[in-house]
Parts: sequence; structure tokens; C-alpha cells
Amino acid sequence: MHSFICKVTSRCNIDCNYCYIYHHIDQSWRQQPFKMHLDTAAQLGRRISEHASNHGLCSVQVVMHGGEPLIGGVDYLRQWCETIQVRARNTTVDFRMQTNGILFDDCALQFCLDWGVQVGLSMDGPRKVNDMHRLDHKGRSTFDSVERALNLLSQGKGRKIWSGFLSVIDVHSDAREVYSYLRGFRPRLIELLLPLGHYDLRPCGKELTLENTPYADWMLTIFEEWYKERPQTIMIRRFRDVIALLAGAYDASEEWGLQPVDFAVVETNGDIEAVDSLKSTYAGANRLGLNVFSHGFDDMFKSPLVIERQARWDSLCNTCRACPFVKVCGGGYFPHRYSRARGFQNPSVYCADLKKLISTIHATVQEDISKHSQRSNLGAALGANKEGESRSQFSANDTR
Repeated sequence: MHSFICKVTSRCNIDCNYCYIYHHIDQSWRQQPFKMHLDTAAQLGRRISEHASNHGLCSVQVVMHGGEPLIGGVDYLRQWCETIQVRARNTTVDFRMQTNGILFDDCALQFCLDWGVQVGLSMDGPRKVNDMHRLDHKGRSTFDSVERALNLLSQGKGRKIWSGFLSVIDVHSDAREVYSYLRGFRPRLIELLLPLGHYDLRPCGKELTLENTPYADWMLTIFEEWYKERPQTIMIRRFRDVIALLAGAYDASEEWGLQPVDFAVVETNGDIEAVDSLKSTYAGANRLGLNVFSHGFDDMFKSPLVIERQARWDSLCNTCRACPFVKVCGGGYFPHRYSRARGFQNPSVYCADLKKLISTIHATVQEDISKHSQRSNLGAALGANKEGESRSQFSANDTR
């Protein structure tokens, strides 16, 4: 694997009401240390080095995650990065961080510049959208603090280390307004996330039926604008992945396609776990019984849960296997398939949305290709006709 999602802290300074760590059924964060001890970080660095050597990896991604990484303090994060890098000396470590931005200031910016840390900012949109869900522990708006961080990241030196936005979709928001706001800061990337729902925790707007498509409709509103933009300077990963997979690509992000999962999650106590969004399904869903002090990362692949995730096709229900969209959606994100009755042997709770999104994008791209092909053929025909006229004129002159 090439990516390590590291929970450098287990607590957060805001209280997003959709957060899978603090507001869903698994409450194991309460038993985790507040932040990863540097001894644990040292052992993590050794395990990363060991894994890189075993698999000939010249570089790996190490993502500082949480909780909120910056509540550990910038001095701590400097020590943490140095500890990892010193122990993982036989591979290049590409450090990254996902932050809510509340504590991102000039000091944090300088740390990220010094270490080349690429920063992803969690933000759902303008004030009224962001404050639907992303409030502090006293119920107050976090918008002004996040926008201060956004101004640091989107201007001057900050652009060197800012990767873009991670935004959770709320279908009650105005999609055009959200996109207009985010686009105005010229991010490289916008990651649009579906809320972590499943059959026993229905997403907002799908409580009564799963056949409606509010999330596809919301995303397609943005797609219509994004696809027409020239030059296209912003990558919206969800759209890019669909187009790439429709074109026959194999690799995409974790939510799409049938490629194996390529990352591990490490908790603050050193536990090696499966993708932590599984915490939205049932308590302990992502626990593998592994820890960096007693296990290497290759031990993950002996776990039945990871084996199930790696064998993406074998983990699909019969409905998904028979579906023409499966090579693109991959059956949907693993947590979105869960029900107490059938485990993960279900289509995604967002299945109808995924079908509409994929089919609409496919039709749009196909139409665009067809028009381009027709223009190219017409241009070629016109060019041939002009060439023929030129040759005829030359021949006539030559005859004279």
C-alpha cells in the first residue's frame, strides 16, 4: 500500500453533526489517547520503512488526520513528522494533512511550507451551508475561522501547499451557490462526499424511498457547469473518476471501481485498522486486532475484513454483479452497502443516485465526443476539398 491515514489526534475542536467518529454507533474514540505518543510515531515510521522495503516503494503518502490534527499543536506536528521521516529513511514520505481550518494560522502555514505538507480543507460551502452542520461544541458558527484559513491557503505562498476542499453534500443547499463559492477560491480539487448513510441509517432525503435521486440531481447541477468550463482548472474527483472509469481506466479513488484498497488507517494508540468510515455501520466494524508494535502492515491482508475489501468483485451482491454500471461504481462505497439483515451484501443505499449520475455523465461525454468527431470529419473533408481545388488550379496553370 502507498497511503497511511494517521490519527495524530483523537479529539476535535468542532462538532459536525454528521461526523462518523463522534456521532455514529462506534464510540471507540473515547478510549484512544488524545494524541499519538512520539514513541508510537517512531514505531509507525519503522513499520512504514519495513513495508516500503518489502514492496520496493520509493515514496509513500502519510496523511495527518484526526480528530483535528492541529489541536496537537504545530510544535508537536513538527516533532511527529521528524520522528516518522527519520525512521522511514529508506523511502520518501509525502506528508499531507486534512484540517477543519479553525486553528490554521501563519504558524501552521509556515510548518506546512517547511515540510511540504499538502493541506486539504474541510468546508461545505458559504456561511449558511457550512453552518448547517459544522458548528463548534457550543453550537456557534465556525465559518469566520475557516474562511480565515481559506484566505491563507488560497493566496500567495499558501497555494503551494493547498490541495483543495473536502465537502459533504447537503441536498437542501443550493448546488450552484456551493460550487460558485468554492470555485471562487480557485482550488485544485473539490471532493464532494456523500453523507455516510446505509440501509439502517437512511441518508437525508431518502428516508421514505431509495428510488429517488436527490444526490445525483444535486451533483449533476454542478457537473453541468463544471464540464463546460474551459480551461478546466478544477478537478472534481467524483466526476473525473466516473469519466476515467467509463473510458476503461482501472484505478480511481476508494469509492469507485473494483481496484483493491491501497491504504491503512493507524489510530493514536498504534492500532492498524480498516477504513474508519466503517464506524458508521456497527461498533468494531473496522477493527483488525493489529497494532504497529506487534504487527506489520502486510498482516492486514490476512484479515477477513480486508480480504473482503480487496476482493472487490467477490464482495458484491448478485444485484451488483448483474448491473452494467458495476465497473464504474464498484457496487458503491463499502459502508453505504451495510444493513443489519445482510451485512454488506447489498447495493449501495445511493444506488439510484449512482446509476443516474453515471448514465448522465456517460451520455454527456458521448455526445461531446460525437460532436467533436463530426467536427473533425467535417474539417478533414473541407481540408481535402481545399487541397483538391489547389491541385486542380496548379494543374491548369501547368498545362497553360
